[in-house]
Amino acid sequence: MKKRNPSLAESLLALSFMVIFVFGGFFLFDLDVAIMLVASAACAGLLARRLGYTWSDMEKAIGERLRRATPAILIIWIIGFIIATFTFSGSIPMLIFYGMEIINPEYMFITSFVICMIFSLLTGTAWGTGGTAGVALISIAAGLDVPLDITAAAIICGAVFGDKMSPLSETTNLASLTSGVNLYQHIRSMTWTTFPATIITLIVYFIAGRNMNISTQNTAVSDYALLNDLENIFSWNLILLVPFVIILLGAIFRQAPVPIMLLSCFTALIIGVTYQGFSLEDGVMAVSGGFNVSMIPGISPEQLSSDTLELLNNGGFVSMLDVIIIIYCGYAYMSIISEVGFLNRALNPLVNRVRKRGPVVVTTLFTQLLTFLFSGTSYIGFLLVPEMFKKSFLKAGMAAKTLSRSLEDAGTVIGPLVPWSAAGVFFSSTLGVSIYGSDGYAMWAILCYITPIIAVILAYTGIGIYKLNKEEQDEALSQYERDKAS
Repeated sequence: MKKRNPSLAESLLALSFMVIFVFGGFFLFDLDVAIMLVASAACAGLLARRLGYTWSDMEKAIGERLRRATPAILIIWIIGFIIATFTFSGSIPMLIFYGMEIINPEYMFITSFVICMIFSLLTGTAWGTGGTAGVALISIAAGLDVPLDITAAAIICGAVFGDKMSPLSETTNLASLTSGVNLYQHIRSMTWTTFPATIITLIVYFIAGRNMNISTQNTAVSDYALLNDLENIFSWNLILLVPFVIILLGAIFRQAPVPIMLLSCFTALIIGVTYQGFSLEDGVMAVSGGFNVSMIPGISPEQLSSDTLELLNNGGFVSMLDVIIIIYCGYAYMSIISEVGFLNRALNPLVNRVRKRGPVVVTTLFTQLLTFLFSGTSYIGFLLVPEMFKKSFLKAGMAAKTLSRSLEDAGTVIGPLVPWSAAGVFFSSTLGVSIYGSDGYAMWAILCYITPIIAVILAYTGIGIYKLNKEEQDEALSQYERDKAS
C-alpha cells in the first residue's frame, strides 16, 4: 500500500488516543500508565497501517528513538546503582544523620531547594541531583516528620532550576543550539522568567515552613531511634563524601557522565567494604537488588526501627525497572505519531494563524507543552518547535533568544508534572512521593507551573522580550532564509 500523509481529522484522532487511554485510564480509573501507553501506541499503529505504514516502518522508528534515548536510560539505571552503593558506603546515611541534627525543620523546604539548586547547577543534571542529594534530603524530611510532598516539590524545583540554568545541562545546550542562540545569551534570557518564579517559590516555601505545626510533629522517639540505628550501623568520616566529590568534579571538568557515575559507584563499593566492613559479595548484590539491612554484619532487621528499614532498603538495578518500562512504552507511542506526521499535521493550522508577539509566544509555549504531553520528553519539542516557530518570532520582531527561552519555560520545567514522562516517573519513584493526589507533590512544585505563566505575562506586557528593530529584523530573516536553503 502506498503511504499517504494524514489528514487533520486522522491526526487529531491519533492524538486523542493518548487523551482517552492515559488521561482517562490513569487519572480517572488509576490504571497502570505503562499499559495505557501501550494501548495508545497500538491504536496509533493501526491508524498508521491505514495510511500505508508497515510494522517494519514503525519498528524502525521506535528503535531509532530508543537508540537516541539510550544515554538517558543508562543514567537512570546508574542512578539506581548510586542509591544502593552510596547507602552501602554510608555516604547517603551520613548526610541524613548530620542533616537531621543541623537542619531546622522550619527551613527544610528552602534548604532542600537551595541545596538541589546548587548541586544541579554544578552538575547540569536534575536526575543526578534527585538521585543523590534528593534521596538524602527526602530521608531527612522523613526523619524530621516534615511533609514529604512539599519537600519532594522543593527538591524537584531546585533540581529543575539548576538543570535549566546550568551551562553543563544537555537541555540548556540543546535549546540554544536548535534555536541558533549563543549558550550564555540563552541563559541570560531565561533569568527573566526563572528568577521571578524562583522568588515566588521560595516565599511560598518560607511561609509553608513557618506555618508548619512543628510542636505536633511526632519526632522525638522515631528521630532518636533512626539516628541511633544509623550511628550503630555506619562509621562516619569525611572519606564518605568522596563519591559525591567525584560526581561534582566530573561535571565541572565536563567529563562524560556515565563513566564518572560508575567510578563514583565503584569508589562507594570500596569504601563500604574497606571502611564500613561489609562484604564485597553484598556490595555486588546491592548494585543489583538494592541495599538491604540483612547485609549489615552483627545486626538483625528486628533490632532496627521501621524508619531505618524504610530508609536503607533502597536502590539497585531493579528499583529503576518501572521507570524504564514506562519510558519504553511512551517512546513506542511517540515514535509512531512522529514518524507518520500526526503531531505536525495537527499543529500546523495553529502555527500558521499567529502573527503578533503575545500570541506567537503563547502558541509556542502551548505547542511545546502539547509536544511534551504526547511524547513524554522535552527533546522532541526542542527539535520540532524551533523549526515551526523561529520565522514567526522573527516576523513578530522578537530575537531568537526569546524563542529558546520559551522552549525551556514549557519544556524542562514541566517534565516532573507529567506522570508518564521519564522525568515524572523518575522523580516519583526515586523520592517515593506520588505526583498527584492528596499527598502528591505537584501542587507544591511552584516553579514548574509558575514559570510558563510568567512567560505569558511577559509576552503580553513586552517586559523581558528581546525586540528587533527593522534593520535587525530584516537581517535575521535573511539569515534564516539562507540557513534554510543551505
